[in-house]
Amino acid sequence: MNTTSYISIGGRQEVKPEEVLMLQAEINYTLVYFVNGRKTIVATPLKKLEERFTPFEFYRTHKSYLVNLKCVKCFIEPTNTLQMADNHNVIVSRRKRTGLKEYLKDR
Repeated sequence: MNTTSYISIGGRQEVKPEEVLMLQAEINYTLVYFVNGRKTIVATPLKKLEERFTPFEFYRTHKSYLVNLKCVKCFIEPTNTLQMADNHNVIVSRRKRTGLKEYLKDR
C-alpha cells in the first residue's frame, strides 16, 4: 500500500508536500517553488492551497508566502525574514512572527 500523499495544486498537477519549498502569491496565481530548484505557476489562489498544505507543516508567514517549515534554515531577527534552504529570504509579518518563533524554538 502506498502511503505517499499527493496534493492537487491545480491544472491536473499533483505534488508531494515534501518536494515543495514554498508558495508565493501572485494575484490569483501562485508560484510554487520546489526543493530541486524548479518552479511553476498555477492558477489556484494561495488561500486555497494553504488549506491543502497546512496539515503538512506549512506555515503562512505573510499574505504572500506559505513556507515548508522543514526547509527553513534560520530566522533573521532584525529584518524579520526566514532564510530558506535555497537561500531565498521570505518576509514574516508582525502578526505571524510570535507563532513562528514558538514553533522554531520547539524544533
